[in-house]
Amino acid sequence: MDDLTRRFLTGSITPVDPAPLPLPIRPEEPLFFAGSCFAENLYRFWRGHFLPAGLSPFGNTYNPLSLLETFRRLFSDKPIREEELFFHQGLWRHSLFDTFCTGPEKGPLREELNSLIRSGREQLKNSRILVLTAGTAFVYRETAGGGVVNNCHKRPGGDFVRECLRFGEIRDALGELCALACREIPGIRIILTLSPVRHLRDSPEENSLSKALLRCALAEICRDREECVYFPSYEIMMDELRDYRWYADDLSHPSDRAVEYIMSRFCGAAESRELKDYLKEAEKLRKKRNHRLRFPDSPEGRRFEKRVTMESEAFLKRFPFAGLN
Repeated sequence: MDDLTRRFLTGSITPVDPAPLPLPIRPEEPLFFAGSCFAENLYRFWRGHFLPAGLSPFGNTYNPLSLLETFRRLFSDKPIREEELFFHQGLWRHSLFDTFCTGPEKGPLREELNSLIRSGREQLKNSRILVLTAGTAFVYRETAGGGVVNNCHKRPGGDFVRECLRFGEIRDALGELCALACREIPGIRIILTLSPVRHLRDSPEENSLSKALLRCALAEICRDREECVYFPSYEIMMDELRDYRWYADDLSHPSDRAVEYIMSRFCGAAESRELKDYLKEAEKLRKKRNHRLRFPDSPEGRRFEKRVTMESEAFLKRFPFAGLN
């Protein structure tokens, strides 16, 4: 970037300068993503560039109490019991799992959920870096038992009481999660980030309160635990990408371009020459593999497909950890 361009950009936006991550991320190191839907955005970027990664089997998990409970389950050998499932709108469900984990029969669903947990546990324990994305400080408690649910599954509003967690509850839950991960996976590094998704179901005032409580808790955890570092996804979105053109059509979620930009800053903070070089090659191959030919059966189309196949094979020889399937 030349000086003129740099002066223009710094004079047009409020730049965010992420602190370098304590240890560089090497491309062969598996990452595990968990938390709000923004965690899934980050995971898709990582996997879209063929990098090894795992995603929480529970799906989107927005509040700190539910996030802690998902990790207790991942590190525990205690299986899902049939009595934990409930029947609603013609399907069996579990309040800790996202709505994609449902089924018409109780027994098969239980087996599927336990299988997902076993697979997620294996991915997590093989990971070197854990990326946690905090989404909201608001929770829904069941009026019957008082427990916090991760997903309401569109049950009647009268079944729940909505409340905002106190700062201490948020700090203790996320702190316990980080301590649990460090105890179960010695040497793991934890990257904490605040989701830039605007929770418009909350009022603007409540959304600001929620983000502020979460941000304070993340700051305290990073101060107290040397394994944890904060990456400013939220701040990049709010300061560098504050224009609505960086949002999706719902004006709440970051657009694909915004996610790609934030992840480029994430990779920059990793300060790994190996990762930067790898991503350049992966991006070239990704574009070719995603290219859709108008006439794939033409001679030129078949030649193109052959070139892409050969380049994919060469890529795998250089980077055997890459997932091209």
